[in-house]
Amino acid sequence: MRADVLALVLVKRRAIRGHEHWSRERIATHQRTRLADLLRHAALRSPYYLHLLGGRSSVPLAAIPPLTKATLMSRFDEISTEPLVRLAELERFLAASGDEALFADRFWVAATSGSSGRRSIIPATRSEWTATIASYARAQEWAGIRARLTGHARMAVVSSTSRSHQSALVGATVKSPFLVTERYDAGAPLADTVTALNQFQPEILVAYASMLRILADEQCAGRLSIRPRAVNGSSEPLTAETRAHVAAAWNVECFDVYAATESSGMAGECSAHRGLHVFEDLVVLEVVDDEYRAVLPGETGTRALVTVLSSRTLPLIRYELTDRIRTLPPAEADAGCTCGRNFRRIAAIEGRTDDVLRMARDDGQPVFVHPVVFHRVLEA
Repeated sequence: MRADVLALVLVKRRAIRGHEHWSRERIATHQRTRLADLLRHAALRSPYYLHLLGGRSSVPLAAIPPLTKATLMSRFDEISTEPLVRLAELERFLAASGDEALFADRFWVAATSGSSGRRSIIPATRSEWTATIASYARAQEWAGIRARLTGHARMAVVSSTSRSHQSALVGATVKSPFLVTERYDAGAPLADTVTALNQFQPEILVAYASMLRILADEQCAGRLSIRPRAVNGSSEPLTAETRAHVAAAWNVECFDVYAATESSGMAGECSAHRGLHVFEDLVVLEVVDDEYRAVLPGETGTRALVTVLSSRTLPLIRYELTDRIRTLPPAEADAGCTCGRNFRRIAAIEGRTDDVLRMARDDGQPVFVHPVVFHRVLEA
């Protein structure tokens, strides 16, 4: 990790750690202030938002139309607030750059895989990238993983090794004498991954949720022999069955993290495992239905709208994610969490609306089959 980035991440992490026991009133005030700053910046610097907001920055968030991935990418150059940051240039950069190169020596550039359609490309300044790293550091710290300036820890990440994948960029950024990080391709032959993990002996294991289940099975079968003290699942629904397998394999609790390339870390579990705390000091997260109406407590939304409070290069305001988020029932939401944090909680991330199988009954009426049905059947 570059020394200047390391220093900024430590300062940012210390600052947001201080937010974690704020009152609900103070959290709301912080959100309003940061949102007002974001809207002012967007209205002043982004041609897209200048037109959309009519030059006004005091627009209620709910009155701003959602930003879809299709709109983000088709009007990328208008949304950008930096004359240097143009989509065609970023595409060329991603095609030619090395692992640690910065676009124009200023911007980290992450891209999604495009598994749900067209990929999105997200540039970040040093300040924005620091917020990204800090969001993931928070999730890891809640899982019992804390950076140490004495000695070193070994972290294995089993996901994508594409150099433009955000997890790869994060891994390259945090790689240092204090956190030795190795990445493994989730699509590689399993025997090769098992051999490499046995040699590396990670203390921290981060992987796609589906890979955690597979690796836990390998551990129980005796082919994998590692002793992680912390395990994090990401990118996919973390089922009860996978949690049970992780506990059986390594005698540790698995922690769920909700994140996206566009928004970075948005929510994470604390040690109480009573829902995921939304990182409300970093994002505004709205759980909505197909008509963009807020769902009632205890219901599952068909999409999420996220406003990234630190986004400046590419302002993301009510950016649409096709994620099915189940909210907490009223009694649980009102009771608060035993950890003492006052961030709003959500019950679970159930997957993408895009992955719902649509079929027709004999009378022509639609039937919707959610992936969780297949999780329940196939995992058993």
